[in-house]
Order: sequence, then C-alpha cells, then structure tokens
Amino acid sequence: MSMTAAEILGSVYQRMGEQDWEGVMALLGDDFKIMEPESLPYGGIWKGKDAFQRLYPAVVSHFDEFSPVIKEIIGGSDWAAVIVDLTLISKKTGRRFVQSVTEVGRVSDGKLVEMQIHYFDTAEIAKEIGNT
Repeated sequence: MSMTAAEILGSVYQRMGEQDWEGVMALLGDDFKIMEPESLPYGGIWKGKDAFQRLYPAVVSHFDEFSPVIKEIIGGSDWAAVIVDLTLISKKTGRRFVQSVTEVGRVSDGKLVEMQIHYFDTAEIAKEIGNT
C-alpha cells in the first residue's frame, strides 16, 4: 500500500529531525524544489534532492534556538500541509519568539516534489535576523 501525501510529508519531517539526509532524499522526487519567501536571506527556490540538506543550515544559522513543533499534518491525494510552531531565539537580537508556519507539499508518483513555505509574519523573521 502506498503512502498518502500526509504520510510522506510526515516521514520527511521525522527524518529531517533525525538529520537522516539519506532518508529524506529517498522520499524526494528527482526534480524536487522548495520555495522560501524571497524577503528572507535564505529565500528563493532550492532545487535538488539535497535541497533540505543545504537549506537547513542556512536557516538555523540565524538562530540560537530553532525548535519546531508540528501541530498537525493534513492532506489529500497530491497535496499535504504541515502546521508548525517554530520557537526561535535570534542570534542578532537575543529575542525569543514563536513564528507560525504552514509548509505545503506536493507529491507525485509517491515522492515529494515541491514544498512551499508560508510564514505567518516574514517581516518579523527578517527584522530578527537583520534582513530589514
């Protein structure tokens, strides 16, 4: 039995939490891409099966604490969404804050092929990491 879009996305997040990059890459399509908001220093389109492995340090390098808590994963046949609360401490300001994020993924032929990252307040993130 094949995995649902929500199960695939959940497996990706579990393996990312373990920093099991080989396991993550096994769940991604050959043309995988992840899109971060352009207003952030790590914004843009990251392509390739190693995109998460390259993006992760680019994101966490701005924070003394980076603690994601998955609130829920919901999905249909091709799309799934992860609702996440990120507890962050800015390296620049030292301020601790929580940012809500919805990360939407598309699955094709049993592989995650696309992610779109939607922060609740990109202006707050940009301010805290010095990108204003």
